Amino acid sequence: MCTDDSFLFATPSVEKIPEKYDDRVAELNDFYKKIAFDQLREDDTMRKQGLEQFRDWIAKHPHIKKCRTDAPFLLRFLRGKKYSINTATETLERYLVARMMYPQWFTRLDIEEPQLATLVDTGYLFPLPERDAQGRALICNDTAQLDPTKFTAADVLRIHMLVNESFFDTNEVQCAGLVLVYDLSGMTLSQLSLVTLSEIRVLVSFLNKAFPLRIQEFHFVNTPAATHTIANFALALLSEKLRERVFCHKNWDECYTKLDKNLLPKEFGGKIPRLEMIAAFKERCKKMRSRMQLVDEMEIELTKDSKYWQENSNAEMESGAVGSFRQLTVD
Repeated sequence: MCTDDSFLFATPSVEKIPEKYDDRVAELNDFYKKIAFDQLREDDTMRKQGLEQFRDWIAKHPHIKKCRTDAPFLLRFLRGKKYSINTATETLERYLVARMMYPQWFTRLDIEEPQLATLVDTGYLFPLPERDAQGRALICNDTAQLDPTKFTAADVLRIHMLVNESFFDTNEVQCAGLVLVYDLSGMTLSQLSLVTLSEIRVLVSFLNKAFPLRIQEFHFVNTPAATHTIANFALALLSEKLRERVFCHKNWDECYTKLDKNLLPKEFGGKIPRLEMIAAFKERCKKMRSRMQLVDEMEIELTKDSKYWQENSNAEMESGAVGSFRQLTVD
């Protein structure tokens, strides 16, 4: 194991059977080692066996053409599914399929791409630098910063994926999970109109079935009455496990009873100004730029008779995806 995670700034291979597998993983400190053992049943033997089985499965998969096989990437799925090989491999399949079917949402994760870079600068979404008492990473959203005349639903999804890819290969996020904090006080009807109900259905399906890591909590603060109908629609689609992790707060004072306010941006009651957090996030994205763009190179063959296509598409979504989806033939 490595003493730090500086290797995460390197670019791994997407060859499904590379000449040599990349086993570089940062050393777990005692705190996260205990979390990994207690919550995930992970030890050195479990991790080694899990990686071997996962790589063997990818090598033999007839339709996966290109995929990362480095340890940090595969551990997203193994740790996220508590080392259930069957569940982890199915989640990876769905993860790859989602990127093939909806490239407008899941690709071009480039901090230097003008539209995405501008959205990052607004402070709409960014990770927080410190972890909570349970070792979990926090992601903060300020909905008021989204201008619906300048940005699209695809931009919103891509910034979420950019944040994800910037730290999903780290031990701490993989072992302890995520907490998502959304300030909805500035949400408008124009923002709500960016996403259709059918798109919400697909996105919730992605969270339920294709998201590799564990979301421990959702916190929604200052939720406007106008969002209740859509919120209830989305909640009904969430898995029971995720629904139990959703918390809605009338204001920040109520939210502070669940979260340590010191971890939040200064603008939301914390200590560190939002601009400093955004600057650190942007710097990390620049260092990981080539690594994060590998999402575009991973490939799985898919046809419309595939169970994944049938699960994830409908008439409305299909009409928007077919134009950019490359049709592939399965033997």
